Amino acid sequence: MKRIGVLGLGAIGSVISRILVAHPENDIFYYTRTPKSKIKILYQDEKIEIPIDSKKERSEELDWLIICLKEYHFEAAKEQLAQLIGVHTKVVVIRNGIELKASITPFTRDENILECMIDCPTQPIEDNYYLQFSKPTLKVQKSELAKRFRALFTKNDVQIIEVLDYKTENWKKLIESSTLGSILCLTGRTCSVFENQEVVDLFKNLLREGIEVAKSDGAIIESSFEPEILHKIATYSKTKGSSMLSDRLIGNIIEVNAKNGAIEKIALQNRIATPINDTICKLLRQINQN
Repeated sequence: MKRIGVLGLGAIGSVISRILVAHPENDIFYYTRTPKSKIKILYQDEKIEIPIDSKKERSEELDWLIICLKEYHFEAAKEQLAQLIGVHTKVVVIRNGIELKASITPFTRDENILECMIDCPTQPIEDNYYLQFSKPTLKVQKSELAKRFRALFTKNDVQIIEVLDYKTENWKKLIESSTLGSILCLTGRTCSVFENQEVVDLFKNLLREGIEVAKSDGAIIESSFEPEILHKIATYSKTKGSSMLSDRLIGNIIEVNAKNGAIEKIALQNRIATPINDTICKLLRQINQN
């Protein structure tokens, strides 16, 4: 049996927990800031309820800790991380942003940490359920640790892609999600906003700023990336939203520092001018203060 802890039972933590439970060799421990008695997922028209016993502290050393916290939760979770991460615990960090290892290296060795991107649109609905739209796709750096992580899941519940250049893949996702998400969030509208050519032009210029910053950080962004993303927004459903828009509409904190703020930080370090992104960061932070 593998003793696996899941820290954070929001949308992604709930989806990951549901999938981990399906493997008979997994013994799952759930850690939350507030007590929770059930994980509730609606997937493929099936309502799934998993009874759980959530805790704040571990009772025995974990083989794995899967962290599904948002960037702004990590500061308050430091004591909990120190308690949950043992000498031999392997840690997987699933969240938006780049440099995901940085918040974990104070608690364990670098080789014990696996950064992970996830593509799994999920949103809260009535009665504390999360609506999961599709099978999760996880991307990790190709490594021995990634192979061991893959073994925690049954084959049909998740797609795990091991990539050779995680930094580039991570930057591509960050550029796309921060550009789309921030514009939808600030306008308060779905992708119908791209019917306005001025908004498309804003998107294009913001996208280009992100690409330049990514390249300055060593990411390899092909010339085809920009037209691919522009084609995607042209073909998106007019009703498509984003997590940043959803957070604003329901009054949650917007993930500024994990998205546009991450680009802002690297741009400043590498002396790349990003006037549009800088302005967007200021506006998003103002929303969080209100």
